[in-house]
Amino acid sequence: MSSSVPRRARFGSAATLLLALICPIPAHAAVSLLQPPRVIDGTRPLTLTLLVSADRDTRRYAVPDTLQVTASADLGAPVRITMKREGGGPAILKLRQGENRTIAYTAEWPADMRGQVRLDVAGIDAAPVLVTLNRTPTPKTEAPATGVATARAPATIEQTDTATAQGTPTSEAGTPVPITPVVSAANGPTTGPAPADLRDAQRLSFNEPMYIMFGAHDGANAKFQISFKYRIFEGENPSSKSLLDNLYFAYTQFSLWDLHDESRPFRDTNYRPSLYYYLSDTGVKNSVISRLSLATGFEHESNGRDGAESRSINTLFIKPTMYFGDQTDWHWRVAPKLYAYVGKDDNEDIPHYRGYMDLNLAYGRPDSWEFSATLRKGTRKGYGSIDAQVTYPLARLLPGTAGYLMAGYFYGYGESLLDYNQKTPWQFRLGYALSR
Repeated sequence: MSSSVPRRARFGSAATLLLALICPIPAHAAVSLLQPPRVIDGTRPLTLTLLVSADRDTRRYAVPDTLQVTASADLGAPVRITMKREGGGPAILKLRQGENRTIAYTAEWPADMRGQVRLDVAGIDAAPVLVTLNRTPTPKTEAPATGVATARAPATIEQTDTATAQGTPTSEAGTPVPITPVVSAANGPTTGPAPADLRDAQRLSFNEPMYIMFGAHDGANAKFQISFKYRIFEGENPSSKSLLDNLYFAYTQFSLWDLHDESRPFRDTNYRPSLYYYLSDTGVKNSVISRLSLATGFEHESNGRDGAESRSINTLFIKPTMYFGDQTDWHWRVAPKLYAYVGKDDNEDIPHYRGYMDLNLAYGRPDSWEFSATLRKGTRKGYGSIDAQVTYPLARLLPGTAGYLMAGYFYGYGESLLDYNQKTPWQFRLGYALSR
């Protein structure tokens, strides 16, 4: 094979070269994958489109009959899909300098694939594609007016003819290819980074903040928390609001670590599993509220001890989360978590100190500072607590890192279940958070 094959196309054999990638016979080309819509109709075949462009004089390019694609559903095993070329066409494309062509490949979706799917095309130096499958039958409606989507050609191409100079991909026949953009409230373009909750499409994701912080005031001066949630059932419709399609199991574990004492003991550890219904976006939106989330279900909390130090409560809760302002910019978040005790034998008087609501208030921006606080007010005068945090993305300071720098302040009753009826010394801590 000629040495003019692109260096970025690396294959073990000539057979792999012909089957896996559109490649030039004697010259250079740019091959890219056009981005499909974010939400795809899973009742129809998968279609992917390649854009092949010439960057020199007239060239010829070999076109494979199939593409090998790896589809990976969230927490599912990868599935190999063989996509066939759509509509046939010549095995060799002849392109002039600056000319481009699109070639479509189709295949049926695996029957058991659901939710968010990652697509990797073998042999093409292109970023993986993330799409969300909607397998609910779509009602028949009039076809929307189609338009030609403008696309940026690869930087290595000098576009000389009219079609490519306007950034319009052309078909094998040389005519513009109509592309219908899919834009909706759920997947429309944004002007900034996506808020954390809207990135939570995975079945396994963060629940409450995960962090570790250290302080230096009167013992119990370090604390850490792990917290995750798991979507139990993945339905056919990603926008479904049914109970089964939005049922989550969550687990949170919180520990106080006394580094002040000689033996460095754990002061207390609280275990909090929960089962609840959760909608990231209820669809409620008006001139004041930009988004409303809702969670409601059952939660158990205990410290795993026995005897006099045993603490255990069961609650039924409802937690609406209201967002005010542009979620990609500076905005407010208000989340009152209201609960009713359905079991508190080890600590009957806990409502006196904790009350019946956790009120979380936050103000921040996804790629900058966030200031938040959780307030509790007991039923007795003077009882309650404040738990405040300030976070800042670590990557803004050290590129290539992830997570957040974190500072926390706690004052009041019941930082852990063991001390629910004791007013502990104030604590200021610094640390690191995976999520906020």
